[in-house]
Amino acid sequence: MLSDDVLFKPVGELSKLVRARRISPVELTRACLDRIDRLDPSLHAFVTLTPDLALEQARQAEREIASGKDRGALHGIPYGAKDLVATQGIRTTWGAKPYEHQVFAEDATVIRRLRDAGAVLLGKLAMIELAGGLDYARGDASLTGAAHNPWNLKRWTCGSSSGSGAAVSAALVPFAIGSETWGSIICPSTYCGISGLRPTFGRVSRRGAMALSWSLDKLGPMARSARDCEVVLRAMEGHDPGDPYSADEPPGPPSDPAAARRFRAGFLKPDWDKYGDKSVRRAFEKALADLEAAGLRLEEARLPDLPFESVTLAILYSEACSAFEALERSGGARQLATPTAFQSFIIARAIRGADLVKAQRIRTLCQRAMADFFGRYDVLLFPGDLSTAPPWDKDFSEGGGGAPDPAGAAGNLCGLPAIAVPCGFADDHLPASLTIMSGAFEEAKAVALARLFQGITSWHTQRPPMTTAA
Repeated sequence: MLSDDVLFKPVGELSKLVRARRISPVELTRACLDRIDRLDPSLHAFVTLTPDLALEQARQAEREIASGKDRGALHGIPYGAKDLVATQGIRTTWGAKPYEHQVFAEDATVIRRLRDAGAVLLGKLAMIELAGGLDYARGDASLTGAAHNPWNLKRWTCGSSSGSGAAVSAALVPFAIGSETWGSIICPSTYCGISGLRPTFGRVSRRGAMALSWSLDKLGPMARSARDCEVVLRAMEGHDPGDPYSADEPPGPPSDPAAARRFRAGFLKPDWDKYGDKSVRRAFEKALADLEAAGLRLEEARLPDLPFESVTLAILYSEACSAFEALERSGGARQLATPTAFQSFIIARAIRGADLVKAQRIRTLCQRAMADFFGRYDVLLFPGDLSTAPPWDKDFSEGGGGAPDPAGAAGNLCGLPAIAVPCGFADDHLPASLTIMSGAFEEAKAVALARLFQGITSWHTQRPPMTTAA
């Protein structure tokens, strides 16, 4: 059986070992399945395992590699997919009781593209019910309960890509597919100490993915390093005529960490005294200092003075409740783990048509303002969160709510890419992260700076203490 040292290797290194035939795709897949069998009962990262399919795909990859066929860097590499992307003949639950037995007749585009790249699907990963689209108050608002954080099993992984964060962090999978409408890739990556890339809106096809908010949803990779995220994005991205929101935009250039030293970089200064953890602040400020020492010129920046959060909320509530209108009519919303989920429809109906039109018009102003902003800066840096992972059973309504998230709202409202990478640990020994946002379709800039940071630090190589089932 392969050692932990192998299973914690990033995708790029695993790919070299597989393509050099030093380890086989079947051997790697069996090792992942064995690790899932040992650790997942404590983590609850997986909803559905697909061992037969995984071994079939691994054997095919092994035969192809032996014959000289090379499908690229993901050939023979196992992964998991958030359970809101359709998989042919395999249940896709959307994390919710009303859809527990839902099965689709064909794969989502991202699943097909990863299969074409030779990746091996291990199974479907847990998520907050309906990706949090009808609101939720606890980390266990899911068909499978709470996903537990490998750094501390009493802590949460964040939503809604909760299983994806746990699975990558604990090396159950080398990479995973997550989704983000507002924070659902960045936050789990932050809490779990991994790298997560939110692509530009439209960069990755969402055909076959659950719709939460048609104008906000994005699919993206979560992995052990920024470079891994870039590699996986290459396999996922590209125009899809089957997705009306898919952008007809060519792939960007490869990231260049050396060039990142010349970037014009801004950073945000949150209200740490009011909302933040002092030790998370120290980790973030040390990350900035490390980048400055590497030659990056940083200056404090301010986002445009626009109502990013309130506009995003108006659009998100309206679109989510439209997406799940049939669930409301059938009474299925009352089967959800969140008892008050049905109230989201009441809130959405309080948003008048005129309000939504106004929100969309303001959104255009926000997009123009952020385009101007990234005309002045190549990248914007800010913390992934001002605190670390909370207990999984904490009621979010207690304690006065969380910190404002203007950068997350601005990025998602305007469809901008961002990557979160680990940047240290707080006093509670849980991960903190640095988030890097860039202009539309400029993922390469954000990834380049993340790679520069990971080249001068080793936070992304740290492993959670959980190595055997608790």
